[in-house]
Amino acid sequence: MSLLYKTTLKAVLFLALMLSYSHHSFAENGNPNRIAFSQESFETAKQRAISEGKLLFVDFYANWCTPCKWMDKTTFVDAEVVSMLNNNYISLKVDIDTPEGYGLKEKFSVGVLPTMLIFDDKGAVVERMQETLSRSKLLNLLSFHLNADNKVEKRHFFNQSPAGYEPSNYQENKEMMELYAAYQKKLASKSTYRLLIGDYNNYQSALRKVNEIRDQFIDEIIVLNDYKDGKVWYKVLMGKFTTIDDADNYRKILQNDHKINSIVF
Repeated sequence: MSLLYKTTLKAVLFLALMLSYSHHSFAENGNPNRIAFSQESFETAKQRAISEGKLLFVDFYANWCTPCKWMDKTTFVDAEVVSMLNNNYISLKVDIDTPEGYGLKEKFSVGVLPTMLIFDDKGAVVERMQETLSRSKLLNLLSFHLNADNKVEKRHFFNQSPAGYEPSNYQENKEMMELYAAYQKKLASKSTYRLLIGDYNNYQSALRKVNEIRDQFIDEIIVLNDYKDGKVWYKVLMGKFTTIDDADNYRKILQNDHKINSIVF
């Protein structure tokens, strides 16, 4: 065997070895241009997030979900989204058509796709997103939850006014009446009505309210996202009525028989 052949063979073997090592290293470290979605189970990923003091981002999807595929090709490949999630979150994709995914779908009442949940560093749900999100909207929410102040539980009682508050003049009363009239007009155009039981800025608080009500009633209960002044609020809605009168009559029953205040929504 010639010296040239031996030298060439060694060079080829060395190159193959380096390529193999490079591929292995790349697989271990992950693609920096892609979200490092964990292959762990939900519980393992949640516990790792807690132990590392990170937030947990969970994306519920299915292979047949077109909006999910749209997000995979657009939002989830955006450089800022990738950086935000990889640096600050443990990320997990949950296929609802798998046994574990179906169980998690039932556990967290996932009714539409895509649905994304954010868990704080204690394992509590602090955000529920049930829509197709653009990069900017997702980035705003991901950034919002990095602020520790936003994890503090707060409750907003829609049926209470600030202490000592009284309408100051006729003009203020008139404006309130006009707003109420506009609200009634909006209600009249709806085909389905529900009762708004509570309004929370923390999903865990809303979930506790849902569980509390479910212990007493068999009516349909949902949590609806709302955005006010750049913050997320969670509306707990109960029942499903075809007329305002039906909803209002049930509202009176809740108030009179169960001491639960609500408004028609």
